[in-house]
Amino acid sequence: MNNKSLKLLGLLAGFAMCGGLTAQAQDKATLDLLVKRGVISQSDADDVSKAAATPVMATAKDTAVKGIKLEGMVQAQFDMLSTKDNGAGSVTPVSTDEFLLRRVYLGALADMGNGWNAEVLLDMAGTDGANQPKGGPGVATPVVGATYNPAIGQNYFEKVLITKKIDDAYGMLGVGYRKVDFTQEEETSSAQLKVTERSVVSRFFDESYGNSINGRVGFANRHTGIFWNGTIPGIGGIYYSAALTNGVQNENLQYTNTGGLNKFGWWANLGYKGSVSTVKFDAGVNFGLSQDQNAVNISQVTPASTVNQSNTDWGYNPYMKLDVGNFELSAEFEQVSVDHGRGATPQAATRAMPYGFQITPSYKITPEWEVVARYAYLNTNGRGVNISDVDRDGENTLTGGTLYNNISTIYVGLNWYIVGSSVKLSAGYELDDFYNRSAAAGGTFTGPSADVQGFRAQLQVTF
Repeated sequence: MNNKSLKLLGLLAGFAMCGGLTAQAQDKATLDLLVKRGVISQSDADDVSKAAATPVMATAKDTAVKGIKLEGMVQAQFDMLSTKDNGAGSVTPVSTDEFLLRRVYLGALADMGNGWNAEVLLDMAGTDGANQPKGGPGVATPVVGATYNPAIGQNYFEKVLITKKIDDAYGMLGVGYRKVDFTQEEETSSAQLKVTERSVVSRFFDESYGNSINGRVGFANRHTGIFWNGTIPGIGGIYYSAALTNGVQNENLQYTNTGGLNKFGWWANLGYKGSVSTVKFDAGVNFGLSQDQNAVNISQVTPASTVNQSNTDWGYNPYMKLDVGNFELSAEFEQVSVDHGRGATPQAATRAMPYGFQITPSYKITPEWEVVARYAYLNTNGRGVNISDVDRDGENTLTGGTLYNNISTIYVGLNWYIVGSSVKLSAGYELDDFYNRSAAAGGTFTGPSADVQGFRAQLQVTF
């Protein structure tokens, strides 16, 4: 066989192995034509046919997959924020002015048939690792004192879930990693949020755990476990859910109970959807009890050898939503009991009962344009929280302490639905008042206030 024939055979074999020649009849007709014109021999044609038959390709029969749906979202954002310290002789922190990729989702949903599904959704920009310096461990950053930390930012999963639908009249069972039913704003898909960022209330109660005696509670959000969402046959409008999960929040690196923590969390929801004339409504309440959630590796009781003291958090979250034509209103209240959650030290800590609420009205001026506002209030009940813990990209005060007991915020914004809900541009102004400051955990929260204000704009594409 000459070099030309060898090259042609290689090309044909490559196409065949990659699926370029996929139909058996088409393969045979092509090879027969090449033999007839003397380009290759019959023996060569037989060799190509064997090469094409070599790969073992996955088929629907082999994998039982009925269909796979790709899903994704990209959010590009601009932030312009400033912090004003109202204390005497204070130093003003540097403002935040930046472009960023707020979220980059990519995932797939597999339909296995007979009500079985599996979903894997990743957020490539969803952890602290996305903001780390590139180049590996030990590489210095422009920020003084900061270096690359390989242990941060490894959890890129937004959701990993296997589900089984138990008839339309009953509900759905899920096993895996997802958000529990607590805080409606937190549960709302990031693609469907009417505001550019979740409120200080949502971030305080639900985002990753801060500290045993101050900072974010880390109560709800993502856990690993078993989930049920259902309805009651014959009783329209009522819905409910229940879940059994690990006791500790699995928001960062671990998807298991770890470090000697081996207790569980219980979650439940009961709600009702209905309508009266032209008014649609949805109201309900979420409950949660999360063992080990505020556990610490230090003795809080005698004897001193006791470690991983199990501190159980529990909370409740009533909510409601009204929909009247082009007007929508959502509101919710939440309170969480944090065992040994406030004090100067974990040993001396007492129970904290922080609470907060938020109200979000919106109005569709046209199908494409929507105005939205939100008021949120948080009382940490002596626990205290930093500005940067609950106000994304807000800068902490530099003098006189950084813990605040109370926060009041106002947001006003505009949404432009450019291509339905698939392409959306959101922009808004927010003013956050942090007051009743303390210089340290367990201190007296009577210090001066600080204000964070700024503008955010976000362009979103979902597919």
